[in-house]
Amino acid sequence: MRTFVRVLVLAIGALGLLAASAVPSAADEGGNLTDFSSMTPVTGSAVGTVNDRGIKGGGLPWAITSGTGTVSHRGTVDVTVTGLVIPVLGNKNPVGMFKATLSCLGPEGVVNVSTGTFPASSAGNSHIHAVIDLPHPCKQPIIFVAAPSGQWFAESNPDTQP
Repeated sequence: MRTFVRVLVLAIGALGLLAASAVPSAADEGGNLTDFSSMTPVTGSAVGTVNDRGIKGGGLPWAITSGTGTVSHRGTVDVTVTGLVIPVLGNKNPVGMFKATLSCLGPEGVVNVSTGTFPASSAGNSHIHAVIDLPHPCKQPIIFVAAPSGQWFAESNPDTQP
């Protein structure tokens, strides 16, 4: 009888651990694929060159005041940039429209999916909100803010996880 109780307690404990480990992955599926609270502008050797995700950097160095965003598991892209400008042009944005490009690594390599275009002010402010078809799987996602032609001006920095 004692052995039965011991086995029963161990089985209940193991099931509890399995259930607890499944909760974060289930919650993650309803949450975001990625989120970020900062972006890095295209500068230095990235200017005018194709990066490891197959996207060419803008032709001049850019600067950014702030960039934040999310991509949900359902494909909703929400990106806000402020002050995305070219310093040598008097801190102005010469591009009237921006788009967001989600870049993922999958079994076949890099997959890039872009939103439509959204208005961008001469001060470099824009809000991009769209739904895209997510590649599955989407590993190591990066969001690029880009010109309608595809050249990127800023890329997301992954938020550190505790």
